[in-house]
Order: sequence, then C-alpha cells, then structure tokens
Amino acid sequence: MPPKASTESGQKVVPADCVSVLLMAIGSTTISKAQYEMMSALDGTRTASSFEHQFRTITAKAKELKARAEQGETFQPVAPAKKGGQTTPTTAKATPKKRKDMSSGSEDATPSKKKTATPKSRGKKAQTPVEDTMEEDFPDDAEEFIKREKKWEEDVFT
Repeated sequence: MPPKASTESGQKVVPADCVSVLLMAIGSTTISKAQYEMMSALDGTRTASSFEHQFRTITAKAKELKARAEQGETFQPVAPAKKGGQTTPTTAKATPKKRKDMSSGSEDATPSKKKTATPKSRGKKAQTPVEDTMEEDFPDDAEEFIKREKKWEEDVFT
C-alpha cells in the first residue's frame, strides 16, 4: 500500500527520494548547519541535530543520483494508467440508469448541466456537405453496427 499523502496533522509527506532529487537539482547535495537550524525553527519541535540525522540518507542519495545523472543515466517516469479498458458487451457491466432531472420534483436529484452558448463563427470556411463527410469518415458497415448496438441496448436495458 502506498504511503499516505499527508500526516494526521495535515502536513504533506514527500518521499525521501524526491527530496534527494530536489537537492540534486539545485546543485548542492549538502545542507548547511544554518539551514538545519532554520528547519528546527520552522518545525518548532525538533532540533537541528535531529534534522541533520534525518537528512544523512537523503543527502547520500542526492550525491548518488547526481553521479548517476552525470554518467548519462536517464530515468524513465511511470507511464500513466489507461483510463477505462476496452470491454465487449458480453463482459461489460450494465450501465446504470440515468438520474432524474431536477424538473421531476425530487429534491435530491442531480441538477442538470447548464446550457452553454453556441460558439460564434470565427470566420468563413469552405463548408462541405455533412453527408459527404460522413460517408468518407465512417466504415462501410457503420449503419449495420449502429442498428446492432441499438438493438443490444434495447434488449439489455428494457
């Protein structure tokens, strides 16, 4: 399980490796006694020595990362997770029914979205007929596919 993003007191928690990267980025992998004293003053509970002890591993990691970067090593970030997977109608869960509009009189109904103004034209463009564009962009069996999907929705949701 990943670590919490904040402590019980509400302070943000940043992994030590990330702090090491920041030290490396500013070009100084050491922290002065005056900076430890400033940390102590800001914290109000811990001594400068306590911070110095905590930062020993962080500064060592910063020196290591700096050396690795200088040798040309590149670090690949984690790829973002894909949003939603591809599912087929046979394995997909049923889509929940739509919520009622506020006009239905229910006080706890979800309010409908506000209508937005139609965007104004920014200039004249050569307009192509919609029918021609649709025929070129859609596959040959698109109409048949749409009919099958509509039938499937009627079978599943009625």
